[in-house]
Amino acid sequence: MARLSIRDFPDDLHQQLVRAANKHERSLEGETRYALARYIESLHQPQPEPAPRRETWQRQTGKRLEQLFDRLREDDVFAWGERHDVPHLAQALGEVSPAPLMDIIDGRLALSFEMAEKLAKRFSCSTSWLLNGAGSMFPYPEIGGSYTEFIEPAKGVLPITIKLVRICQEKAADGSSGRHDGTLLIFRIKDGDAHIEAGYSSTRFYLGDGMGAGGQGNLKDFVGYLNKNEDVNFKAYNFFKPLEREEAWGHHPQYFLKGAEPAGWLEPLLRGVSPGNIKWVTDSV
Repeated sequence: MARLSIRDFPDDLHQQLVRAANKHERSLEGETRYALARYIESLHQPQPEPAPRRETWQRQTGKRLEQLFDRLREDDVFAWGERHDVPHLAQALGEVSPAPLMDIIDGRLALSFEMAEKLAKRFSCSTSWLLNGAGSMFPYPEIGGSYTEFIEPAKGVLPITIKLVRICQEKAADGSSGRHDGTLLIFRIKDGDAHIEAGYSSTRFYLGDGMGAGGQGNLKDFVGYLNKNEDVNFKAYNFFKPLEREEAWGHHPQYFLKGAEPAGWLEPLLRGVSPGNIKWVTDSV
């Protein structure tokens, strides 16, 4: 029979063969022959075909749905005593059985457009993110230039509240503000409706000092709009929890609303006090 001699054989591989030989009660030569035979056999095994696109998509949407439910729990979205296991979540969605939801999570059933819309309506998540992973888990469009359209449904409607939440972040060691400091989150909330509409402004204007003339003008227009709509129920808050650079829009609106504290900056802002003279994190000017 043929003989095989190998020079410069790696020490770590040699030790692995020794351990395997001891485990299988073979000689080192026998273990080496066995390992080589198994490797040669594997080269002739048919390679698995790539999963069809539908299967891949179903698995990905199932993982995203599971991520959504995990995030809802982490963000403390559910009311005290409210069950949030999959059967109860299915019941909250109006399903007759939890089985379809479980199958979607496991990647065995396709997430339908109808179910995606149900999830978005009930949990304020993004259908685009659910269906194809585009954007963020929860939609926070920049509405600094379209706040009138966002607030319009609340005009003269008492059960609807507009909550204005200012993100407050500590300054860095070099004196610079946090990336989201001064960002204004705007939430439109209707009593009795679990769905919360959300948006933000930080590019056209923000709540703080240091904006250029354009930003100051945009903020002035925003304040003027608020003053003209006294029939809208506006409430102001500050949010102090630290936020990582890219994680802000990965949280449910309730994460910000439950963590927000009532603030006193809205009244001086409406009176025309300059942003540089407002103490944003206190109740006084």
